[in-house]
Amino acid sequence: MPINAPQPSEHTPRPDRERPPVYTVWEEFLGWTLERTVDIPKAQRFSFGQRIDAHTLDVLELIVEALFVREKTVLLDAINRKLEVLRVLWRLVQKRGWISLRQLHFVQEKIDEAGRMVGGWRKQQSAGGGGRR
Repeated sequence: MPINAPQPSEHTPRPDRERPPVYTVWEEFLGWTLERTVDIPKAQRFSFGQRIDAHTLDVLELIVEALFVREKTVLLDAINRKLEVLRVLWRLVQKRGWISLRQLHFVQEKIDEAGRMVGGWRKQQSAGGGGRR
């Protein structure tokens, strides 16, 4: 190993193959979200856009945190609550005409997909299959 190379630690980023599928799904959804929320009218961007961005980032952060703790249940429950808030916020954004109905369906599919994955992860945790995943 070169002299200046950083030493591996528990905080070394994991290769994609070691991340749970929900991480990949949510990271892609985050990119899509950030591209859409900038189109919310400036007068409403703080109320809706920044809140959606923040909750979406919070979900990714909670997923990452869950990778590093043995007891994941509290974090997985927090993710589910954030997903529910996002469902409501995106529905309100669509009702105001800032995204199309087709885009709302896409959002709902991604949030539902993430919710199913988190639910499976939680079920695994509850069944005693804890560990790193």
